[in-house]
Amino acid sequence: MERRAVSRIATLLSLALSLGTAAVLAAAPAAAAPVGSTEAGSSTNATSESAVRPDGARTVTLYSGPVRVQRGAEWLPVDLTLRAGPDGVVRPVASPHDLTLTPTGPSVRYADGGSAAVVWPEPLPAPRLDGPKAVYRQVRPGYDLEVEATRAGFAASVRKDGTPTGPAPELRLTGNAEALPEAPGPLTEAESAVSRVVAAAPVTAEAPVPFDTTTQTTVRNTDTSGDPDLRLGSYDGTEAARSYLTFDLTGARSGTVRTATLDLYQTWSASCRPRAWEVWTLPAGTTVGPELRWANQPQGERPRATSTDTRGNAARCAPGWSSVDVTELVREWTAAGATAGTVMLKAADESDPLSWKRFASAETATVPHLTVTLG
Repeated sequence: MERRAVSRIATLLSLALSLGTAAVLAAAPAAAAPVGSTEAGSSTNATSESAVRPDGARTVTLYSGPVRVQRGAEWLPVDLTLRAGPDGVVRPVASPHDLTLTPTGPSVRYADGGSAAVVWPEPLPAPRLDGPKAVYRQVRPGYDLEVEATRAGFAASVRKDGTPTGPAPELRLTGNAEALPEAPGPLTEAESAVSRVVAAAPVTAEAPVPFDTTTQTTVRNTDTSGDPDLRLGSYDGTEAARSYLTFDLTGARSGTVRTATLDLYQTWSASCRPRAWEVWTLPAGTTVGPELRWANQPQGERPRATSTDTRGNAARCAPGWSSVDVTELVREWTAAGATAGTVMLKAADESDPLSWKRFASAETATVPHLTVTLG
């Protein structure tokens, strides 16, 4: 989601420096380093990286959002790992925004102004920290509170855990709330969430590059580009979701495309049974941005790749990376001199309740990307 990277680079740099260089360097983004790359001829920026391989080919990785912040001539990785400081306040190691988790709840101050928070009515217990997530156990009998740091702010949800003895707590955001679902249940039904809110810094560009977001029949009036999920398919055979990703192709236009894959981290599927999902292109010149909704989404041009890879439901189909071959598509984009390319992800059968899948968005530690080999 590059819409935040360029205009806010100075703020990001200041924050990264205040968090400490050693801590930031300790956590590179998942799947970020091309296999077999060498230091000579390598280059990086906020949303891409390039490395020359021993065989002379060059591997370019193009992300759907910023994964680094610049410090002088050096690019440092964004790190959403939550850690408790000496003052007891929990913060990400290196985040684009000032996110803090205290006994009163999570709050975020956006780099370009504004803020958002969830204010809990009584002091919260110490959380269990797991990467970008903090879990507050039994905030009410039978319910946990989970907070996930994102690149745009945070997502918070109340989840069933045990036998409730009273009504479920309902989360409310104060301040700037950029992604509050109208129907929170369908977004997270598979993980027993009973209430969910997303706080995200506003997207100001009409067609930001790079960018990713979801459009869904049950979310009519909300920008979901700050959400950590990219969703597709149907959870009940009636309601449906699709996702869109835009990549900056500048780094892939300086050579002949040998291979190209679209790499996505799949976090949830309705079952372990294989269900097909597709990568579609859009008509030439079509762009997407934060105003995208199910009602105004562009029609797909045609499917360019299909996969039945299904992950995230159980141990035998655990969450993990899914890759699809998009070599011919990227060749067409670069041959046409395109500076950006957009794809739509959808289920092959949007009436199948087992088609429901969630992938990690650019808000997470596992950012979607194109891996392109040039020769």
